[in-house]
Amino acid sequence: MSTDPLSTKQGKSPDPESGQTAPDRTAGVHSANSNPTTWWLTGGSVLLVGAVVAAVVLFFGGGDDQVSPDPARVAELEASADARHVDQVSSLIGHTRAAHEELVPALESLNGVLPADGSAPSDDFPAGEEIDAWLGTIRDAGAHFDLGDSGQTDFNVTLAGLDGSVDLLGSAVSAYQAASQSDGDQQTELLELAADLRDQAVTAWSVAATQLDMVSIDAGHGHIHLYLPSEPGSGALQPDEAEDGDGATGDGPPPAHDGH
Repeated sequence: MSTDPLSTKQGKSPDPESGQTAPDRTAGVHSANSNPTTWWLTGGSVLLVGAVVAAVVLFFGGGDDQVSPDPARVAELEASADARHVDQVSSLIGHTRAAHEELVPALESLNGVLPADGSAPSDDFPAGEEIDAWLGTIRDAGAHFDLGDSGQTDFNVTLAGLDGSVDLLGSAVSAYQAASQSDGDQQTELLELAADLRDQAVTAWSVAATQLDMVSIDAGHGHIHLYLPSEPGSGALQPDEAEDGDGATGDGPPPAHDGH
């Protein structure tokens, strides 16, 4: 008797040529653990997956049950965002105008003792109280840009540029104040630092002011030219030839300055 363990499971049939028995290869092959329950579970899983896929296709693939945004609601949200942007730009213009009015006298006072044309600084320093007043004015001007209100990218970039330029100008005055309390080579170095920081502040402000001009036009307020005094050839940008308010599409005059 054969001891082949497969002989009891597969069955054998005579080989027509050799006369010997050979495994019956037409017999069905089943897993050792196969049973009707396993088949139904497997078949049921396939059907379940098919039902889920069909539901997903029905939900996202179109037809009467397709979910799509409500055009009216989308238009309402876009209009609200646009109105908010116009209001934010209007507020920023007002704050920038107020800051500009405060910064120009302080900058002109600094330029009077630290010429922006590169000529030698004045040998006579203002009193400490006067320099402190410049710093206070610059701090007050910078407070106009503590809006804490994020908006569209162009609004945020403009706000950051204006705020950063005021910080640079404050650093310039601080360096000048330190120079007034020093002497010799240290004083010379501090004066050069103050002049360099002042020039950077004016250039940075001119870039932000140009950005503000473009944002104002896009928001319907027209041209806004709020540039700080600068020397020709300094690298600071200059306003175009349009008048303030030209190109406005909204109602009323350009925004007036706001309080803090």
